[in-house]
Formats: sequence, C-alpha cells, structure tokens
Amino acid sequence: PEKKSHTLYQRVTRLRGIVPFVILALAALHQLALQVLLPRVPARYHPWLAVALYGFSGTLVVWMALGWLARNVAHQEQTEAELRLAYERLAETHRQLLAVHDIGHEIASAADIQQVLELAARAPTHLAGALGSAVVTFDEERDRLNLDIAWGLSDSYLRRLRQRVEAGIPAERCRACQSLTTHVSSDCPLFQGMQDLARAEGIHSLVCLPITREQKREGIISAYFPSPEGPPEEQVQLLNIVATEIAATLEGVRLRTQQMATIYAVENLTQVRQDLDELLEQVLETTLSGWGVQRGAILLYDEAEATWHRWVQRGLGDGPDHPHFGLALNLAQEARQAGRPVVISDLAERPEANRTAGEALRSAAAAPLVSGGQQLGALVMVASRPDLFRPRHVPFFSAIAHQAALAISNAQLHAQVQQMAVLEERYRLSREMHDGLAQTLSALGWQLDHLKMLLDKGDLETVTQELADARQMMREAYMDVREAIDGLRLAVDHPGRLAAALAEYVADFQNRTGITVHFEADDELDSLPPEAELQLLRIAQEGLTNVRKHAGAHQVWVRLQTVPSSRPGGGGRQLELTVADDGQGFDPHLPRNRHHVGLASMRERVQSLGGSFTLATSPGQGTRITASVPLEVEA
Repeated sequence: PEKKSHTLYQRVTRLRGIVPFVILALAALHQLALQVLLPRVPARYHPWLAVALYGFSGTLVVWMALGWLARNVAHQEQTEAELRLAYERLAETHRQLLAVHDIGHEIASAADIQQVLELAARAPTHLAGALGSAVVTFDEERDRLNLDIAWGLSDSYLRRLRQRVEAGIPAERCRACQSLTTHVSSDCPLFQGMQDLARAEGIHSLVCLPITREQKREGIISAYFPSPEGPPEEQVQLLNIVATEIAATLEGVRLRTQQMATIYAVENLTQVRQDLDELLEQVLETTLSGWGVQRGAILLYDEAEATWHRWVQRGLGDGPDHPHFGLALNLAQEARQAGRPVVISDLAERPEANRTAGEALRSAAAAPLVSGGQQLGALVMVASRPDLFRPRHVPFFSAIAHQAALAISNAQLHAQVQQMAVLEERYRLSREMHDGLAQTLSALGWQLDHLKMLLDKGDLETVTQELADARQMMREAYMDVREAIDGLRLAVDHPGRLAAALAEYVADFQNRTGITVHFEADDELDSLPPEAELQLLRIAQEGLTNVRKHAGAHQVWVRLQTVPSSRPGGGGRQLELTVADDGQGFDPHLPRNRHHVGLASMRERVQSLGGSFTLATSPGQGTRITASVPLEVEA
C-alpha cells in the first residue's frame, strides 16, 4: 500500500507542474476564441459569451482532472483490497502450516499405533473444519474394511457407520477408488444406505485421504464436510501432507512394535527349560507372528558333520524336497556362510522360489543363529509380498536371531499360551506401575518430606490440607494396587462363564469406585476358549480402569452379547464386548500419555484373537470401546 500511495503522490506532483502551462494554454485559447467570436455576436451578448466560454473551459478542466484522480484512487483502492486479501490468505496459510507442523510433531513423537490413529482422526477437524472423521484400514486376510477410530461423529451416525462397515465393504472398492472427494448422493460405499442420516447431520460431502505405504494403499482417513464441494484444494493438500506423515509414522511405529514385542517374547522364551523341538516351534511362531508373515523356518546346523540336521518350518511345503523348502535351505546356507543377515527384497530372479503352482514367493530374509561365537543354524522368513524385507531391517533380524540363538543354546522354552499371557500381564503391570503407582509413591514421598518441613515450621493449617491431599494420593495408590491384584486373579474357571466372571468384577468395581455400572449380558452366550474369554475379561478391566482414572464419568455401560459375524459371506457369529461411559472423552489439549498404554494393550489383545477393536470418542461426549472376537478363535 505504501508503494502505491507514493506512486499516486508522484503523479499528482507531476500534474501540479503541468497545470499552470495547461491553464495558460487554455486562457490563450479562450482569448483567441473571444477575438474570433465577439465580432460575430451582437454587443449585448458579449458578457454572456465570455461567461459561457469560461464556464465551459473551467468545467472541462475540472471534469478531466477529477476523472483522472478518480481512476487512480479506484486503482489504488483495488490494489490495497487485493493486498489485504492476499495478506489474509497468507496469514491463514501460515496458521494452517503451523497447525500442520504441530500435528506433524505430535505424529513424529507418537508412542504407539493408538496415538497415531487418534491424531489421524483429529487432523481433518482441526485443519479443515470437518464435521467429523474416521480412520478405516484394510483387512487383507478377510478383504474388507475395518473401522479403527472415529472423531467428532454423533453416536447415531457412528452406530450406522459401524454397522455399514461390519456388514462387509470389500477393501478393493476403496483401495482402487480414484474419486477421493464425493457427494453424499454418490455411490460411495461409506455413504450407501446412510444418505438421509448424513443430510440430517449436516454432512454433504466426503474426502478420503489415502494412507499409503510403499505405493500401496493400506487405509483411508475419511473426513465429512458440510459443503457439497468439500474443503478448498489447499486444505486438501495440507491434509494429504498429514496423511503421508501418518503413513510413514505408522510404518515406523509398527516396526518398533514388532521389534520390541518379538524381541521381548523371544527373550522370555529362555526362562523355562523344555523340549528343543517345542522351543524351535515356539521361536518360529513368535518371530513369524511378530513380523506378520506365514512362511519361514529355523534350521540347525551340525558343524562336525557339515549338515543341516534339525529344522522346523511353516508354509514351505510338506517336505525337504519341496522347492520352497529348498529356497529356505539355500538362504540359510548363504546367511551361515556370510555370517550376517541376507535380505532379498525381490525374489523374481530366484527360479526355485516360483517353480510350484500357487502363490509366488516375492521377498525373503535369513539371519545366522550365533551364540557364544558358535553358529547354531539360521532363521529364515519368506513373504508373498515384494519389498516386505529391506536392508534397513538388518539390525532387527540380527537382534531376533541373537535372542533365538540364546533360547536354542540354553534349550529354555515355554510353549504354553497361558505362560505367554502371564508374560504379557507382567509387561502390562510393569507399565501401569511405572506410569501409575511408582509416580504416585514418588509424589507421596516428596509430599511427606514437605509435611515434615511444615511441621518443623509449625504451620499446622497447611499440614492439615496437605494431609488430606496425601490421603487422597494413598487412596489412588491403593486403587492401583487393588486393580493390579485383581488383574492377576482374573480367571474364567469354565468355558461359558465369562458373563458371570465379568458381572462379579463389575459389581466389585462399582463398590470400590462409586461409579454406577450398568451391566448387560445375553441370556445364552456362545462360549470361547478359556484363554480368549480371559483376554476379553482383561479388556473389560482395562476399559474400566481407564474410566476410573481418566474419564471423570458418573455412569458406565458394559454390554456382552453374541452377534452375527461381520465376515464376508455372513456365516458364523462373534462375541462383542462394549464399554461406554458418559465422561469427558479425550481432550486433545491435555496430556494423553497414560491411557494410551491401556488402549494399545486392549487393541493388541483383540488382534491376537483375530478380532476387531473400535474406539469412539469426542471431547465432552464420553468414550466407547468395542471388542469383537470371532467365536471360532483358537485358544
């Protein structure tokens, strides 16, 4: 604006230097016109003629000058308006970039998958003013969508959306979709059968943000908007930036989780002595499950006889003569000779990988088993997806192989699922005690020191208040210890007794906390294996613990029911556990560290049973968790 005003000033200044000459020229022309016209006009009209000429010439000059000024002022005002608009847009873009930066920082520092999913669901409402959002991932095994988390959607809409997803939306429909912005009246599977409800909720468009890893779409962030056109293109670009960051962070968090969980599980297999074959089976199962593949082998090598004398394998054929097993044997030999992990991202050049009918093998990794400087054998993993194993995973393979070698060399294993559950509970209890009881006791110790100082000063009034706070902290510590003890005592003594055990725990929770719990269970519940029912019982315990610690709720609703399975084909049934409260929900501006431990643990428990876990929450709207487990799950 200053530059434009200065330019206008210069123009007026130049005009001021020209005006005297223009006026002189006009005066001369006026005088010449009088000399020409006066002789031709009667004498009584001479004064009027002079006035008419002066009026005309003066008016013409003023009109031209004002017109010039008006044009320049209008141009200046238009320029200033454009600059103001550009500045407002720049300020809004700056605000959005700062918000993207803040969310990106939160995403990068996320501790677990649950926190990343919450940030993904919250981003569209925070950055683009979406009415609500949901994170939907693709279940590769069942070829369908999974609703992982929702944010800002009403209970009625969320309920219908969850029913729609569980009815079975083919994953390929959303994986191959190119129209990522759609109107409510379109044939989008996330809108089908929900158009009227969406319009009633003020939803008129949907924007899908792909979550992509290695050029493959693994899920979408669906954001719901009130306008039919959706958000402006620049906001969509910002959301896509966030989605890219979320995809990268999810991969990193999953990899860290796989690494830590697998290393931790294999490490604990060294604690119990058992048969070597059972040890090998358990190490292989734990490693393959941690990496999410279905084919692999552990082969032991006898250096004295220079032969592979013992092995366990999964998914590599029905005998040593099978080409897939031959591939694993070759990879094991390469890793043993190299003395380091061998990673092959694409097996296309390995003919032995694809000589059989059926699914081709696309990538593989092998790591030598070394303990005390002695090579015991090799661990091999093979996948049907290219680029699943990459050179950056070498440290992970080395760590897993090292732990497996220790387990094998010590011949220490425990293959029972119950013991694995105990190890998981110890890990959960250690995290909860570190985050809860340990910090409470530390604060209590500090407060006792403070009380002693106040007593020394004789400040009895403050001591009284501090004692009240200390008693409250002691009560909290007692509740944490009581829940930890209850968690160790939880058990389902007979199949089908889950409802009775859960009712007993719910009643005890209500007596201890004063929070009203409404418990409902179907009269005839189909039973799960005891271990699966115990997992559901522990999920309910963790859900109620989160309510006590974080929700500020007055009422909780716990529901256990048998419902039709949501798997493709409509066959089978599943057991569904719901824990809902009327608390404060999740406030994104408050610290959110402790409750993530419980949510991540619940999600891991459900996924270990082949089920699905859904979290629905919004500030001030309470929280609802739903765990659905297929009844044909194996213990």
